[in-house]
Amino acid sequence: MALAPLSLVVVEAEFLVVTGRSGSGKSTLLNLLSTLDKPSHGEVMLNGVSLTLMNEKQIAHLRNSCFGFIFQMPHLLPEKTVLENVVLPFHYGKLPVEVDVEKRCSELLDYVGLGEFGLRYPDTLSGGEMQRVVFARALARRPEVIFADEPTGSLDAGNSKKIMRLLQEQVERGCTVIMASHDVDAVHYGTRIVHLDKVESSLRQEPV
Repeated sequence: MALAPLSLVVVEAEFLVVTGRSGSGKSTLLNLLSTLDKPSHGEVMLNGVSLTLMNEKQIAHLRNSCFGFIFQMPHLLPEKTVLENVVLPFHYGKLPVEVDVEKRCSELLDYVGLGEFGLRYPDTLSGGEMQRVVFARALARRPEVIFADEPTGSLDAGNSKKIMRLLQEQVERGCTVIMASHDVDAVHYGTRIVHLDKVESSLRQEPV
C-alpha cells in the first residue's frame, strides 16, 4: 500500500504542508489530489465534484485550467526558450478570452525576478533560476490550487527562501497551496502541517 487510509479536507487559500519520512506517501498523496494518480479506494473531491469519476479529457482540462505544478526537478524543455517554456500551458485547451499570452508570461517572468531571461535557454540557468521559471509556468493560467512536491529539495538556502516567499504570496492572494516537503525551514511557511506516518498508518495535523 503506497498510502495509508486517510481523510483530509483542504480549504481555500490554505497553505497545507505534508511532511513525513521517505516512503510515508507524501508524493503519492499529492499525485492523488492532483489527479496524476487514481486512488484504488475512496475518492477525491473538488468543490463537491468527484474527480475520480471524471474521464481523461475532463481530468486533463481540470489540470490545465485549475492546477499549477512545481516539482523538485524543473522539467523544462531544453530546446525552448525560457519564455516559450512559460507559455506551454496555453498550448493546451481553449485560450482565456482577451488574454495576451506573451504579455502575461513576460509579466510572470518579471514577477519571479527573471524578466530579462525570456530569450535564454534552460541550460544557461542556475537551479534556482530554473525553479523560478517553473513557478512562473505554474501561474500561467491563474490556478486555483498549486501542488508543490519538494520544490526546494535541490536548492540552496537563498533560492529556497525565494520560492517559499513566492508560494506564500500566492496564498495571500487567495490561491491554495499543497506542498510536500522534508525541508525544515520550508515547513514553517505553511498554515497547517499534516504528518504522514506509514508505519502507524496514521495522519497527524497541527496548525502552524
